[in-house]
Amino acid sequence: MIDRVRVQLRLKADAWGWFWDDLVDGLVATVRSRRTLVLVGDAALLLCAVAGLAHYWSHDVTFGGVVVLQVACLVCQAVALVPVAWPGRAATPWEVAKISDLYQSVTVATVCGTWIFGMFPGAVVMDNVMDDTEGPMAALLIAGTALMMACLAGLITAVSLTHRSQERAWAADRERRARDGEELLDDSGSADHGDVDAGDFGGAD
Repeated sequence: MIDRVRVQLRLKADAWGWFWDDLVDGLVATVRSRRTLVLVGDAALLLCAVAGLAHYWSHDVTFGGVVVLQVACLVCQAVALVPVAWPGRAATPWEVAKISDLYQSVTVATVCGTWIFGMFPGAVVMDNVMDDTEGPMAALLIAGTALMMACLAGLITAVSLTHRSQERAWAADRERRARDGEELLDDSGSADHGDVDAGDFGGAD
């Protein structure tokens, strides 16, 4: 009886061990995923803007502080841009396009959502509820502007980075296909058969 209980407990422990192993492996893969960096970078950018808002809500605005906030926001955007600049040696041109689309979608949603659902309603509420809005208004404007400028800089940079990453991916794809003896693909993804004239099809003279 005792041996049977031990065996059952051991089987359950092994089953739960597999579960935790799979869970940890999934979490590690997610953390290492380049797509996660996009989300982490934009989330950190939003937190920087909120931290700047909270700081200047009760402190005087200084030029040095504004510069520090802007640099922090730009660093967060640089983190989000890492997957676009370095999508990996094995990344295909289509994967580069997908990661670029993800970055642009998340970044545009961040800046537009912040201004539409945060900045404008917040300014209206403060103007109608608070007696002294000079300090809070300045804090709101500085935080929102720092976030917006970082997002605009990131989106402009992403265009150039995506183009370069796709060129590298196409070059790597051509080298691999040439090495494996496969058909080369052009930038549209269709097979490149070279220059073909009418005589190649055996047309009538």
